[in-house]
Amino acid sequence: MKTMIRKKSFIMTALVVLGLWTIGIMQYAFWWSLFWSDLYKQTLAWEAVPFDSLHQFNIERFDRELAVVRLDEAQVQMNWKRAGIFRPMIEKKLSAAWLPLDIFYLAIAESSLRETAVSTAWAAWIWQFMPSTAKTYWLRVDEYIDERYNAEKATDAAIQYLKKAYEKFWNWTLAMASYNRGISGIAKDMATQYQSSFYDLWLNNETSRYIFRIIAAKEVYKNPSRYFDVSKWWSQYTTPNTVEVEVGKTDDLAVWAAGKWYTYAEIRYLNPWIRQNALPEWVWKIKVYKR
Repeated sequence: MKTMIRKKSFIMTALVVLGLWTIGIMQYAFWWSLFWSDLYKQTLAWEAVPFDSLHQFNIERFDRELAVVRLDEAQVQMNWKRAGIFRPMIEKKLSAAWLPLDIFYLAIAESSLRETAVSTAWAAWIWQFMPSTAKTYWLRVDEYIDERYNAEKATDAAIQYLKKAYEKFWNWTLAMASYNRGISGIAKDMATQYQSSFYDLWLNNETSRYIFRIIAAKEVYKNPSRYFDVSKWWSQYTTPNTVEVEVGKTDDLAVWAAGKWYTYAEIRYLNPWIRQNALPEWVWKIKVYKR
């Protein structure tokens, strides 16, 4: 009798465990299906990314860039931390100019928000302006001053470029692609292929991947906990508490800083657009820590 009771108890326990396991698998499959269903409903700058049967290769293109981003958690973590400094300023300027906030992810794709980012073609800082292009948008670039490293001014220049591109294409995805390919390059590809959508163009590998790199960056940074244990990331960096002071022509900036009870290091860290230990003729506004 006791043996039969034990057998029945064992069977009941096994059935309960099996039932719970089955329910768990079903719930996992359900939520996983929702995850992937949501994953392929991407937008960029208010424009839908097509993943339909006529654009089936977009799935692999997106998956590849997503895999590349996920491969380096340390880099994603550093980008996320740096965003605490740059994102508020960039998004404020984008909003004021009525531009889509997704353009912020273009900066991530360009430079990972690294202030020291310089390409082999001498494109510099987070917006990766070439010297000649920078000067076109009223940024000073010489041996003493390089305003590509001025966060506010370089962001204004990037906005002006993208507004010009949008006025050409009336499409933000094409405008953002032109940031990599150039306005004339995208226009030429559209004309020779008789297409009006980025996703219907045959482009060089770099530009083809560029937009999907931005889309992947957006997906990961909007949903970081999907891919990483963000509890280990601690917190984002914050914008330094600074004030601006005026300074004229200075032959030795380190001497000037010491005489004002500043450090030369803070002058250079807070004003990366200053490229030498001197300032040319002008009334310059530089940032220092608020004391």
